[in-house]
Amino acid sequence: MDAPVNALLAPWTGEHGLPPFPQFRPSDFAPAYAKAMHEHREELAAIAAQAPAPDFANTIAAFDRAGQRLADIDAVFDALAASATSPELQAVQRDLAAPLAAHWNAVYQDGRLFERVDALHRQRAVLGLTGAQQRLLERLHLAFVRAGAQLPPSQRERFAQIQERLA
Repeated sequence: MDAPVNALLAPWTGEHGLPPFPQFRPSDFAPAYAKAMHEHREELAAIAAQAPAPDFANTIAAFDRAGQRLADIDAVFDALAASATSPELQAVQRDLAAPLAAHWNAVYQDGRLFERVDALHRQRAVLGLTGAQQRLLERLHLAFVRAGAQLPPSQRERFAQIQERLA
């Protein structure tokens, strides 16, 4: 007998691409998040490992596009948790808080990825970026800095531990 399909991981074919909310079960979220976080980290690792020098397209725009499945799942979960919560969804929320914090710590403390973003940030005045591109670069760089990317490794690790505990 086949296992039921996790509707969070199947293509959403509703009108206007809307998610099929009635098909989602609280038990779908943990495995969907795990898969989406894994995919996101793979996408970001590919960006960080590129041989070409960083530019807006291959680093900032690519970072911005990465993790679409994770963003979709997160939007669905946030909508359900805010408008149709249940004890089961609240349990999922508690269970996923630390893994999600760990994921975002790993993303924003990735040294190779930050090197690419930081190199572009240092050159931002001469890159010929549009206002929107400049804003995206500034916000992304700030997110890395606020997540501890510029801290020494031991302090980054401690910062990550605190973030995960607080989650």
